[in-house]
Amino acid sequence: MEAVTWRRRIVHDMLFSIDGSGWHPPDLRDAVGFRWSGPGHFSVLRVVLPDGAGRGEAHVALVDPEPIPEVLVFLNGHALPVTPRRLGAMAILDFAWDAAAMAGETRAEFWFHAARIQHLPAPRQGMRGVGFRLSTLVLESRDDGPATRGEALALIAGCRFLDTHLPVVPGRARMAFLADGAARMLDIRLEAARLGPTPQPHLTVALRAEEEGVELAVSAPGRNPLRASLSSAGALTLPKALAPRDAMLFARLLGALPATYAAWLDEAMVRAAPDPDLLGFWRRALGRLARGAEALVAAAIADGDDPFGADPAQDFTWVE
Repeated sequence: MEAVTWRRRIVHDMLFSIDGSGWHPPDLRDAVGFRWSGPGHFSVLRVVLPDGAGRGEAHVALVDPEPIPEVLVFLNGHALPVTPRRLGAMAILDFAWDAAAMAGETRAEFWFHAARIQHLPAPRQGMRGVGFRLSTLVLESRDDGPATRGEALALIAGCRFLDTHLPVVPGRARMAFLADGAARMLDIRLEAARLGPTPQPHLTVALRAEEEGVELAVSAPGRNPLRASLSSAGALTLPKALAPRDAMLFARLLGALPATYAAWLDEAMVRAAPDPDLLGFWRRALGRLARGAEALVAAAIADGDDPFGADPAQDFTWVE
């Protein structure tokens, strides 16, 4: 029998529980399940997705003679070209992504930006802002079926070991977007953070991005800022005066920024009308920063001074 090449096809039914924000509770009309996007323009859906390039379809439920809604789609901050078409009572939004959109990512974060929000009555809810009805999200990798993974035990053990010996809690974030000519800046205020055993009630992360490079400074009240930079090639440079263990804690804080950004999006974008291109720019920049931080931690553990030789109860030391 001739071997069959298969591809993993993932279908997310919006009637079931989801990981994301900017969606109303599930609804059913004419035996078709869906969720309205809203109450703001910006909706997030996080899913598990294999590495590499792929394509997808967003199935949007329509009510005749409703036009196809105008929706922008992003994957991990990368804008995806969308081709809409009508299929019966559904609008199909076709899109595709290249390998760069999933490079170094542990899961896929899809953003949907609805161009138009309307206010409609809902049972026992009064008026609510809605954008479009997403019924299902269908995703398919362009690569062949995934090979069997044998390193799961090592990954689990490694994550648990790092969380035990180099624990970092970024805390709750507040963000402000700024610009200086061609440079883009992002100020992040972290509340209730922790570096190792040391509480950091207030941390400020000031980032400045030009082209593909990023410069940043992390500061605490009464402390000199710790400065780092990410080159266009993805190499991260940390303050040289930091002890090996403190340098690893600092790098792990930077590696946690994409998840912190995602949590802030869920909270801040509920009723917002944001600039999705600006949000996407910083999602990509923080992703590059996190990958640089993870590479630095891996290289330090493999070839550098032992970061686990220090007393794990020792406080994080700010370089004066």
